[in-house]
Amino acid sequence: MKRFRYLILLTITILLAGCSNVTSLNLEPYKEENKKEEYNASVFTVGDVLLHMPVIRDGYTSSGYNFTPMFSYVKDIVADYDLAFYNQESPMGGSSLGYSGYPRFNCPDAIGQNMIDLGFNLVSLTNNHTLDTGVTGASYYANYWAKKDSVLAVGSHTSWDERNKVVIKEKNGITYTLLAYTTVTNGTSVPSEKNYLRNVYSEAQVRKDVAKVRDKVDVVMVSMHWGTENVNEPTWEQQQQAKFLASLGVDVVIGHHSHTVQPITFIGDTLVIYSLGNFISNQKDVSVNNNVGLMVGFNIKKEVENGESSISITDVKGDLFWVDSQSHTNYRVVPFNKVTTSMLYNKDSVYAKYSAVINKYKNDAIKVGHFE
Repeated sequence: MKRFRYLILLTITILLAGCSNVTSLNLEPYKEENKKEEYNASVFTVGDVLLHMPVIRDGYTSSGYNFTPMFSYVKDIVADYDLAFYNQESPMGGSSLGYSGYPRFNCPDAIGQNMIDLGFNLVSLTNNHTLDTGVTGASYYANYWAKKDSVLAVGSHTSWDERNKVVIKEKNGITYTLLAYTTVTNGTSVPSEKNYLRNVYSEAQVRKDVAKVRDKVDVVMVSMHWGTENVNEPTWEQQQQAKFLASLGVDVVIGHHSHTVQPITFIGDTLVIYSLGNFISNQKDVSVNNNVGLMVGFNIKKEVENGESSISITDVKGDLFWVDSQSHTNYRVVPFNKVTTSMLYNKDSVYAKYSAVINKYKNDAIKVGHFE
């Protein structure tokens, strides 16, 4: 028994002696190495869908209206992007009010579904023509888009509750929202209790709207119907409004209304597209080339490390297209790398002129080049 106790004591002594040679012992729990995660979502933007009567007539078929053929040259480009934006310039007030073009527009519902089918899922509804068909037409218009669950259509709403709702969408692990405002109204008015039918820009309202959503999403995009028609330079007011939006932490400002292309730039980290021009229309002022439009693509990159996320706008690219037609028929949106001299005899000089416009505020982060 004594011998057994001796062996136990000897064993403990040897073990303690061995431990005495260990200078340090890491007792911290194992921690997995921090991983840096990256998420990306691509965005495509174009400007005004403005259906004058010749365009409406050209979309008529024996089985109803179909405007899809007008976009056959660009449908594959749109399909390459996760998100795609346009401005529905001519409202859809319902067939019972009769279709009409300038100066008071009312276009067929078919254009809305055609654009959705092409891949557009971000739509601005507020502009100087929103109330062209009055409260009746504007209400029909807002209700049409409210039923399109796959689309974030904003700027004209069915009620105050809908107008003030925070709408958050998600793509590829990135949350986003779109807000829309117009600074021009063509003098049309709406009863104050129904101002939800058209979002009119004011700094106070925009500040309130952005503050309500800024900390809830990764990306805030704002659509702005602003500026002066038929000029290629943003006005002083546009530039001040862009700076104000950037100061609120808006990530992307998407502009339209001038019916012409205007520059692309960054204000701090905020991408500003001053005007995308027309996407489809019958405007043909050769002095400013209303039928030269701009398409801009960019990437939203989200990086997450140590529980902290950051957002950056990368791979910004702008390119031009030509709205071609023959005697007010066969309207087609044609990227310039597919424009022929029979469509536009001086296509190279026109492309050079308006490429210089969109690249006026030269920035290495913005590229001008053809979409493949």
